[in-house]
Amino acid sequence: MLSAFFNRSSSTTSPQQLYGTVMTQARLPEFFTDFGIPDTVMGRFDVLSLHIYLLARRFREEGSPIAMDLSQEVFDLYVYDVERALRELGIGDTSVPKKKKKMIRSFYGQIDDFDEAINTCDAKEIAAKAELRYLSETENPNPQILTSYILKTEAHLKDQPMKALLSGKVSWLSPEGFSA
Repeated sequence: MLSAFFNRSSSTTSPQQLYGTVMTQARLPEFFTDFGIPDTVMGRFDVLSLHIYLLARRFREEGSPIAMDLSQEVFDLYVYDVERALRELGIGDTSVPKKKKKMIRSFYGQIDDFDEAINTCDAKEIAAKAELRYLSETENPNPQILTSYILKTEAHLKDQPMKALLSGKVSWLSPEGFSA
């Protein structure tokens, strides 16, 4: 009878599992070699943020309190990880909160940049925003590849059953071989 109180709920492991898949996806080299996103601290942060954003969109579309809570838990892990990474980079204790705030503000800016364009599947607008946000330091940017990935990944996430996502199981598209 008391075992129900001691079993780990899926809400304890699901956020970590989901965040782990996001981290694994964001570290794939194709984003930096094929897509042209700079392989820098900020470039890696941008790729991570993009995937957190796409996953959060999927949960937001579901709209259920459980989905929204899980999305918040994954976001909280992301924020914690941003702070941890800043400290590992040697950012001083007094500067970490300011830098973290700036980076999280950048995440929210991504929502402002992409939400409407993704909602309407406006590939030209997504490409323009992607070039400004992710590829501004790239010598020969090709935002169409990243745009194709964003739109196909968003559709791929929509096709996944919410039950699987709530249990911490998400599949991501391979960035390998993407073209405009």
